[in-house]
Order: sequence, then C-alpha cells, then structure tokens
Amino acid sequence: MIRGIWMYFFDLHCDTITRLSTGERLEPGDRSLCRNGAHIDLERMEGLSWCQCFAIFMPDGLRGRAAIDYYEQNLRFFRTQLAANKDRIAQVRTAGEILETVDSGKCAALLTVEGGSVLAGDCSRAAELAADGVRMLTLTWNGENELGSGVDMPGGLTPRGVKAVEACEDAGIIVDVSHLNDRGFGQAADLARRPFVASHSNARAVCNHRRNLTDEQFARIVAAKGLVGLNFCTHFLSEEIADPPFSCLAAHIEHFLSLGGEETLALGSDYDGTDVPSWLDPARKVEDLYQLVCGAFGQTLANRLFFENALDFMKRYELSGEG
Repeated sequence: MIRGIWMYFFDLHCDTITRLSTGERLEPGDRSLCRNGAHIDLERMEGLSWCQCFAIFMPDGLRGRAAIDYYEQNLRFFRTQLAANKDRIAQVRTAGEILETVDSGKCAALLTVEGGSVLAGDCSRAAELAADGVRMLTLTWNGENELGSGVDMPGGLTPRGVKAVEACEDAGIIVDVSHLNDRGFGQAADLARRPFVASHSNARAVCNHRRNLTDEQFARIVAAKGLVGLNFCTHFLSEEIADPPFSCLAAHIEHFLSLGGEETLALGSDYDGTDVPSWLDPARKVEDLYQLVCGAFGQTLANRLFFENALDFMKRYELSGEG
C-alpha cells in the first residue's frame, strides 16, 4: 500500500539487463539484478506490483554472427539473473501471466530486444526469438542495420525490414517503432496488420527532438489501437531544462491526451539507457510520479497510464493473432 493507494506499474522499456551484463558505468562486482548501482534493482523495487520490459540492446555496428553471439550472451545473463532471483522475478509472455505474477508479489519480466540486427539479416530468426520469450522488437536504434534506418540516418525500411515486420507479427513479436526515422515509421505503420507500439517516445510538439513522435504519428498509433510509452530521458522531455521537473512530463501527457490518447498512453522509462530527471532516479521514485499524476490528472487516468493501458494492449495483441 502506497500512501493509501495501491499502485500497479508497467514499464515498456529499460536497458538494465544490457547495462548489468556489460558493466557499463558500474563498479566491478556491481552487476546483480537484485542489488546494484543502476536505476533498477529488485531489492529497491520490493513491494511493487510491477511488470518490466527488459530490453537486450543491440549496438548499431553488430552484424551477422557477432550480433547473434551478443544477443545470446545477454540472454544467458538474463536467464541467470532470473534463476538467481526466482523468489522476486519471473519471465512472462502473456497478459494472463503478467497478472498472475504481479499479484504473487514478483516482478513480471517481459523480454524485448532493441535493435533489428538481432535477426542477423535473416527474418526467419523471428521465430527463434519468440521461442526465447522475446515479446517486442525495436526495429532500429539510431543508426542503420539490415532492417532500416534510425533517426540519425536517411532512408527508411529496407526490403528486409519490410519482411521483418511481417515475420515479427507472424511470430507474435510486437513491432516497436521507437528510434525509426519518419520515413521508416510511415512504412512500418502502413505494413502493420496488428497493433504496434512506440515503447519509449514523447511528443515532438512539446519537445522538438527527432526521437519524439509527431502528432500525425501518434494519431496513427491511436488508430491502430497501439501503445506509446512516455520516455523519462531528460533530452526528450525538454530542450531547455537540464533536470526537467514534473511539469515537463505533464506537458507531454496533456498533449497526447488532447490527441485522444487516454487509452494509448503508458510508461516507457528508458531506465539504465539514458539520463533521467533527478526526481525519477532510481526507479523506485515512480511511486512519487504516480502521486503527481494522480494529483494532476486523477487516479483513473493514473491507473490507465501506469498499468491498465499496457495490460489491455497485451490482451488486444494476443486477440489480433487469433484467426
């Protein structure tokens, strides 16, 4: 119980597994998911009813066998951490498993991948990722891979990228358009047969960063019955303020709500992948964010934003694959 209000929390994106696996910006020996110096650890999050999407981040330069090896190295680390902390966390794949796990007091861990180089240019590998429990694939990071171009590069999806959208949907892997450039976004949205997501992207009309969504892009996600996770990255929240306060995040929420996003908005923190405002560090501070959202927008909207919209999306996605 948190200040008299029970909070469920569903976060669409963090880079914690890759950060711990590689030891990036961490002290030697500080690489346990249970206790560490990163944004997220299980000990500090104890007591939350919590679903976390854990991304394996794929660096832009990896190709072929090197990309597969890197993915498998991080997958082994993820599984090792699950086994070592099985009293606190369990991997999940479905909406039903998410609810069962969070209600049991454990973190429900959804495995995702950030970067289409994980396919090593072979779209048939999507089925192998699905067998590993991967539930979402961010098609690019900021640069190029075999599937297309991110926001730092021109061009859109490649022919392999076009095939990858279909292959992922066939395998039951959610297509994530965060990091795609505008042309690639449009192509992916045109191709998608199932609901898709921007797992960690804000509103470009509020903060004019190329990683944020235009109003037209957000409208396309709403129309597809998709999902948008609000990113805590300081640079995506504000162009002018180094340590953006809640009012900056609230401006993105207000803007998306004005575009009909009440059932589309969720959280996509980007913890352990970027710099976040001081008042949101470490991840346990989401309790404070929940109270602020309740105060500014009401508890009903807060519950949608923090958990219900993401869970409802998972149910819709599962149903979209039937028949």
